[in-house]
Amino acid sequence: MDRHPRRWDFALAPPHSAPGVVSMVGYRGLHVPESLHRGLPSSSLTFIVALDEGVEAADTGEALAKARPNPLVLGGLHLRAGHIRQRTGQAGVQIAVHPLASRALFGTPSAELDVSDYDGTGLLGRRALELHERLTGVDGWREAFALVRAYLVERYGDRGGAGPRPEVAHAWHLLQRGRGRASVDSLARTVGLSPRHLGTLFRREVGRSPKTVATLMRFEHATTRIAHDVRLRGRTDLALVAADTGYSDQAHLSHEFVRFAGVPPRTWPAEEFRNIQDGGHALSAD
Repeated sequence: MDRHPRRWDFALAPPHSAPGVVSMVGYRGLHVPESLHRGLPSSSLTFIVALDEGVEAADTGEALAKARPNPLVLGGLHLRAGHIRQRTGQAGVQIAVHPLASRALFGTPSAELDVSDYDGTGLLGRRALELHERLTGVDGWREAFALVRAYLVERYGDRGGAGPRPEVAHAWHLLQRGRGRASVDSLARTVGLSPRHLGTLFRREVGRSPKTVATLMRFEHATTRIAHDVRLRGRTDLALVAADTGYSDQAHLSHEFVRFAGVPPRTWPAEEFRNIQDGGHALSAD
């Protein structure tokens, strides 16, 4: 008998499942003791449709004690870890959405999305609540993914594929291609804007400066590397991760990790070890 049964069932939808989707992951808690999960900042928006009564999440650990389940979660580009209560039986579909698709999918730039209030029902409205109700009765992940895809395709079509200015889209692509290593000055020159003007457009569209977006991308790359190492070998070499992901040294990585995650880079994989082993952190798209 397995002394350590799987805590989670994770499933990954096919790539490019819907317009604006970076990744779509189904999750279900199988044998999960009530515990705290840190929802780490990333360069994607977080959209969750619960298959149960909802997600209990808050901006701080203190606020989590009073949090009520939200059937729909939608959040902007946050800069510190969210606090989420984990428990057996919780289930849902978590969608990482490209911030530049926010206008087309949600009718507002991602700069206008809240980064501390995890309740997305006010903005998403009746059709999203109907999606939640339908998902609670699905028979498997394939059906769940198909329902979410149909909802997102419909929303995208309703809004005519509205998008950001091409200079912002091009600069974002360059940042993403370099995993946050490109300088703001070089980005601005490439897209034909001044650094100040590019910064204004970024803050207006995504709520963050190009430099902050770059740090989020670099941090996201580092956490993916750490999770990959821990899943394969049970440990990681932080100095090597720092060098490979664009940090000046291990101390720089540790400083940024505490800034974004609220804990040092050795504490996070220890907290998330069982989730990592079950495959949760391996399912985000590159």
